[in-house]
Amino acid sequence: MNYIQSVKKSQYEILTFNRGKANPMNTDFIKELRENISRIEADPSVRGVILTGNTPGYFTVGLDLKELYYYDESQIQEFWTHWDAMVMELTRFPKPMIAAINGYSPAGGCVIAITCDHRMMAEGEKFIIGLNEVAVGITVPENIYELYAFWLGRRRAYQCLMQGKLMQVKEARALGLVDEVYTMEELLPKAEENLQRLLMLPDNILQDSKRNMRRALITTLENLPEIPDQVKLDSWFNPNSRAIMKMVVDSLTK
Repeated sequence: MNYIQSVKKSQYEILTFNRGKANPMNTDFIKELRENISRIEADPSVRGVILTGNTPGYFTVGLDLKELYYYDESQIQEFWTHWDAMVMELTRFPKPMIAAINGYSPAGGCVIAITCDHRMMAEGEKFIIGLNEVAVGITVPENIYELYAFWLGRRRAYQCLMQGKLMQVKEARALGLVDEVYTMEELLPKAEENLQRLLMLPDNILQDSKRNMRRALITTLENLPEIPDQVKLDSWFNPNSRAIMKMVVDSLTK
């Protein structure tokens, strides 16, 4: 379906999200991203990767609630299986990975961004980033909290998640959720410059250092108790959650 476009450079690849204007994520999108990440990890000629969106103004708006809301139990189980695997695979990914966040990046978009080593975002007063799952009727899983806390600290991550807080670019930069801010035109070239500087170092130094610095996080995520499928289903199909999601879906449809 080509929801993920790949451009190969001399030592790295740029993966561009390519599902409509805003890149909402459904099961097929997640599968394609997983396939590309697995391929790049296994290819020694690709030493790093940049993730970005296809349309100025949108990295990815996160989960495609307009589609996922109408999934039946087996469909939503399949989605969560691929989603959980994707989060773990991106977190474990051994090579340098930079997010060139070219616009809106709430919820699932922010999750992808915080699996990266470095986040660079385009200027824009209307652009937002953050994890607003609670606000749209989705329970925050423990692995997402741990990942958020890795960058923001446990207290701030807890408070932001409980509030379903979305941040404008300047606030995200001030809190450390975003590392650098550039104009839309500068963003991707700067991301490439950043990655090229990193790749001047040997792979063993880059990858061993990344593994060491993420070891505690990865160990924590790997040892979290598995949430039973029925618990996930009960949470997703809870009438109160469904009511909130339906309001969001109606708003997006309009």
